[in-house]
Amino acid sequence: MMRLFLACWLLLAALATAPALAQAELPPRPDGPVYDGADMLSDATETALDQRLRDYNRETGRSIIVATVPSLGGETIEPYATRLFGEWGIGGEQRDTGLLLLVAKDERRMRIEVGYGLHPYFGGIMAGRVINDVITPQFKAGDFDAGVTQGVDAILDHLANSPEDAIAIEEAQQAARQERQSRDGGFPIGTIIWIAFLLFFFVLPMLRGRGRKRRFGGRRRGRGGPWGNA
Repeated sequence: MMRLFLACWLLLAALATAPALAQAELPPRPDGPVYDGADMLSDATETALDQRLRDYNRETGRSIIVATVPSLGGETIEPYATRLFGEWGIGGEQRDTGLLLLVAKDERRMRIEVGYGLHPYFGGIMAGRVINDVITPQFKAGDFDAGVTQGVDAILDHLANSPEDAIAIEEAQQAARQERQSRDGGFPIGTIIWIAFLLFFFVLPMLRGRGRKRRFGGRRRGRGGPWGNA
């Protein structure tokens, strides 16, 4: 346990003294809801997604954006997704009812970034399920069209729930995950709380405060993950 604490404090010290992290140049906002900068989608899939997400925006006022990029330019996907969300103004400044599905091809990473206005409908656990259970298997099989399409299907299906139903689903999935971790003998709860405390109050504020420009405010949630070895 002491070794773990020491490692965490060494990490904090390194972050505190390191130079500001380099930020990759962001692509310009596209005219529509689909930006395939990494050329991962077929023309037919891109057209179908574009039309479907435009229709969804007209019907609900919510903005769902799919973006693929060739590379993160040395940046990790979490701050990149946050900056892209803000620079593109996804979901609007007042309502903040937007969602970004970001795929980085070279790093083989994905992230779903959710605007504050959609938090009651789509939380981090659901974002993780969409990435791990829906998109990742298709990506590992080399079918990017199916992965993105089915991921969007799952996102829109979950957003159709009421806030009460969405929260109930998240809580049930959280309970199931905790039960699996308990059976598998996961980390002691005290260790998890300590690491979460360090990350939330020290590491994340350091990373977020280093030269990041935001187009508008608001708290966001997100969940990311890889689909294979980079």
